Amino acid sequence: MAPNECNEPAATDSSVGLFGTSVTLECLERRLQDVLDTSATFGAKVSTEQIGYGLGFMSVMVRLKPDWQGEKAEELPKSFAVKIPSTITMESFAKQANWEEKFKDSNAENFDMEEHFKSFAGVLHSAHASEVTFYNMIQKDGLKLKVPKCYLAEHFGPNGENGFLIMEDLGNIATTKPIYETLSVESVKAVLENLAEVHAFSLQNDQWLSNPNLKMTFGKFEKQTSNTLEHMIRNSLDKLKTDHAALFDPLIDRLIEICKEELDFDYTDTIHEKLGLPPVMTHGDLWSNNMMWRKTEDGKGTTGELVAIVDWQLVHPGCIGEDFVRLLCSSAGTGVRREHLEELIQHYHTSLKTKLGKEPPFTVAQIIHAYKHLFRYGALVVLPGLEAFSQADLGMMGTENVEQHRQDVISRAKCLVDDLYEIEDELALEKA
Repeated sequence: MAPNECNEPAATDSSVGLFGTSVTLECLERRLQDVLDTSATFGAKVSTEQIGYGLGFMSVMVRLKPDWQGEKAEELPKSFAVKIPSTITMESFAKQANWEEKFKDSNAENFDMEEHFKSFAGVLHSAHASEVTFYNMIQKDGLKLKVPKCYLAEHFGPNGENGFLIMEDLGNIATTKPIYETLSVESVKAVLENLAEVHAFSLQNDQWLSNPNLKMTFGKFEKQTSNTLEHMIRNSLDKLKTDHAALFDPLIDRLIEICKEELDFDYTDTIHEKLGLPPVMTHGDLWSNNMMWRKTEDGKGTTGELVAIVDWQLVHPGCIGEDFVRLLCSSAGTGVRREHLEELIQHYHTSLKTKLGKEPPFTVAQIIHAYKHLFRYGALVVLPGLEAFSQADLGMMGTENVEQHRQDVISRAKCLVDDLYEIEDELALEKA
């Protein structure tokens, strides 16, 4: 079967696209038959459910449970996670979060929600191509990295046929931590050890640097989506000042002024060159929703055991500090970020040295220096999420102790602003 021969006119229930996408059960059955080398069929009791609402805004995530019928059916995987690139999840969340009204309230000129989603749809192909290329590459080169097993990574077709990924379903053993639950020092170290694996590979091989499918940086993403993030940031800063005046008025005024004059995400794409650092393979979106942790025995919480890092849609050649900033600003506790930064970077550096078998091409001091240069942008990417997710009606604060979780998240946002000013002042003295 030709690649992406999956989007056919609906004739039966199995040929209707899943959850508003154009990927059908018929398509998935044929492709899995090819990949698993089986003639077994999904069976009458096959089931699908959309999973991870609020996660993977650039995709629809589906749990597929075949009722395998045929030879050796009992030996086939019982469940799969299917990732389908789509803006449907984002559109649903945006409506619930009332984005359109927020943008209008923030005086975003000529903001059109429909055009906004069209611009995101335009970059889906590039983002998905990055992820497909990444999974195919690590499978070929055997990286010892905690990611889900990928059975099939399919590009978009030449006629616009929807690409997708079919991966192992980790839902029984792992899940993401809620945004209000921060990572411990040991959990951060586990993530950094996996980054060291990716970075070691990227420093020992250079062919990936010229791969055209590994170029979707945050700066390019922002530009191609009509600076949507910039609008969100400015709106969120205004909302924090208005809704949480005791913490942010007038604290946040300086940051509002910075965003009016000096907001340039292209800076993050080239800072490694300015600092004289070699590029490393950068995840690009390393935050809570893209890390899966082993569930507790009762299934109600998570442990500190990292099971997988997911969502590699923005993987690209970047600065050594980029993923550290995103990870620590979004997911680590304030005390972890403030009190253990050097310990964490040293742990990463030692791990990288072991994997390289020699001294890395940058010191701990150089990594921390790069981290500080990128902190402004790391914090600004995180603040809109903390502000939006803290709204109790979005369901991101759990079902118990909701108000306490909300206060904790907003307090973290306040601490990010405090730390940003401290680092900005330090960098200003450095330039003086």
